[in-house]
Amino acid sequence: MKGVLPAKVSYIARCLAGPAAVNAGRYAFRAMKRIHELITDIKTCHPNDGFFDNFAESCQLSHDKRKQYKIYNRALMMLDDESWLILKEKAIKHYFDHRKGQKKQGLFNQLNEAFAYRHLVNRGYNNVRFIKENNKGKRPDIEYMVDETKYYCEVKTLGISDDEINFRGSGSVIDGSTYYCLGAGFLDVKFKKAVCDAWLQINQLGNEGLVFVLIRFDDIALDHYSHYRKQLIRFSKRQGFQNLFIKIGLTGNRRICITRASSGSRRPCAH
Repeated sequence: MKGVLPAKVSYIARCLAGPAAVNAGRYAFRAMKRIHELITDIKTCHPNDGFFDNFAESCQLSHDKRKQYKIYNRALMMLDDESWLILKEKAIKHYFDHRKGQKKQGLFNQLNEAFAYRHLVNRGYNNVRFIKENNKGKRPDIEYMVDETKYYCEVKTLGISDDEINFRGSGSVIDGSTYYCLGAGFLDVKFKKAVCDAWLQINQLGNEGLVFVLIRFDDIALDHYSHYRKQLIRFSKRQGFQNLFIKIGLTGNRRICITRASSGSRRPCAH
């Protein structure tokens, strides 16, 4: 490979690998059973959309991409069959809910609800089920049973900021101190609104439940996560938030759990 430009290495690797690599990619894709089913149905519904073209091959070439979709597939495999059909229908319905700079954000926001379902099942709750959307107003995403009482869970996803999207697309260099702490725009507006809106949706059907928030910070390396964690805990306590679970990103096991002692709460998360 001496003398080969770095930009051409991946292309040459594909050529040298040949059909074997392509077939391996397709096998890995089919092994992700529910991701495979979802993408097949999306292509049936939207045959002119090219977002998932050559998906198997691209997963074979990109370890990070393959890893992320495997994470989604593992969570989706936890769903009961009826809940999977409901979530898949929602994901396809919101497939074109784009955000500037982040295509298919609506699709992935729906898929993130599978992490909340898995969390509830792993905590030992019974009859965890997705709730169908209707035209009578926003309702929570999931229902579950605590003893003989029905509880509800609403899932919110908070992605990176518009400023971060613009920065990543500009190729410019930014001062790292920008990431040191979570600003008022995130805590007082974005985060607070998500939690309050979630409780409004839960209250459409009941009084008890859990708000599950998945957050992707601008600080992609999470160098300042320990500070973020302290800020989120302090802010949540000041606001009186209860029964709140925060998952940090897709990978890893970082999470924050704010609970209160009640029949519907298990032991607090000590992480």
